[in-house]
Amino acid sequence: FPQNQKVVQKYGKLYGTQAKYTVSSGPFTLTRWNGNNKTWTLIKNKNYWDAKNVKLNKVNEQVSESTTTSYNLFEAGKADETGLTGEQVAANKNKAGYHARLSSAIKRLELNENKVSAFKNLKVRQAFSLAINRKQLTNNVLKDGSISAKGFVPSGMGNNPKTGTPFEDDAYVKSAVSYNLAKAKQLLREGYKESKTNSIKITLLVSDDDTSKQTAEFLQSKLDQLPGVQISVQTIPYTQLISRQIAGNYQATIKNWQAVFGDPINFLDVFQKGSSYLNNGWNNNQFNKLLNESENVYGNQPVKRWARLVEAEKVLMKDQGTIPLVQVAKPQLLKTTVKGVSFNPTGVPYDFKNVRIG
Repeated sequence: FPQNQKVVQKYGKLYGTQAKYTVSSGPFTLTRWNGNNKTWTLIKNKNYWDAKNVKLNKVNEQVSESTTTSYNLFEAGKADETGLTGEQVAANKNKAGYHARLSSAIKRLELNENKVSAFKNLKVRQAFSLAINRKQLTNNVLKDGSISAKGFVPSGMGNNPKTGTPFEDDAYVKSAVSYNLAKAKQLLREGYKESKTNSIKITLLVSDDDTSKQTAEFLQSKLDQLPGVQISVQTIPYTQLISRQIAGNYQATIKNWQAVFGDPINFLDVFQKGSSYLNNGWNNNQFNKLLNESENVYGNQPVKRWARLVEAEKVLMKDQGTIPLVQVAKPQLLKTTVKGVSFNPTGVPYDFKNVRIG
């Protein structure tokens, strides 16, 4: 979205860190947020170009790490919307206010090669991926509508301009998201020899919300089955997690990436050399070349561009530059009196411009 250049330059690193350092061009403006508090309010923007058609005067938002808390507030009539975990989905999925909300977002396990030298070894990275049963994670643990990831790029990111095939099918590398514990153990032993080590004892850094805790505990149970692997889990508030991830201050962590627009490049350029989001030490010259060609050589030739994006995803997956887990669902209960909420699988998830009560 367009930013006000004068304000960005005026506030510098403070820009966007609190409500008072933020300028909004949309139907609402952000108020009552100091960067750390867990409640804030969106106020109708009187300067918005279409303000006359914005029905709500304000939206009160409250963060809750536990959906049990938010669900109880919803049931007590003190909230109009709540997210749901798997057990709550089972109890509410047939109700009128239930919405599945599958996002074009991927939850992934990130191994930091800069902090753990063994992760520089391909076989070690492959072993960690093969030890994870993604269907078990989605069906038995999360149970919230999330689906097993087919790669780093989720569904909803476009179709082959010649055949119409979705990107995630064109670029599918089955071995990069499969479960095979026996092969994982074999590859890990080979990786140990090649990297001259015999154990990996690391901390998995995650957010303190319910779903992240569930995912972390599942990963811990699976990865601890590998010879010499010992995983401890550390949970911290989400804002702290983001800061540590950006700084590369983790051994392993769970990351989420949500599409801003529906094109594979919006995911793939996360791992391009020079990206501010690339902090796990992975680098691949072939991958970088393919992405550069897709944008700077064949940007106006859809078929050739697509082929290079597909190949880039395959390189990322075959080299296990990251370990995709699930395509994220964010199921919710919404009061039936709340009308006109627009949910976008890509971009800003919720648009309240046309929302009305009644």
